[in-house]
Amino acid sequence: MSDFQHMTIEQLKAYLKHNQRDTEAFYVLMDKLNAKPNQKIYSANQIEKLGELISSHDSKSS
Repeated sequence: MSDFQHMTIEQLKAYLKHNQRDTEAFYVLMDKLNAKPNQKIYSANQIEKLGELISSHDSKSS
């Protein structure tokens, strides 16, 4: 087992910013992210609608 297994997701992300070619760390990060429960997956339509809502809110705030 590598030391990457003991790192948090935030620590792995920070490490990978400076070590982008480290595939072992990348795969450990992906495993940790995939293991998180309650991940929400949004469809393209939902993302587009969110963008519209944000734009609408921004124009009303101005």
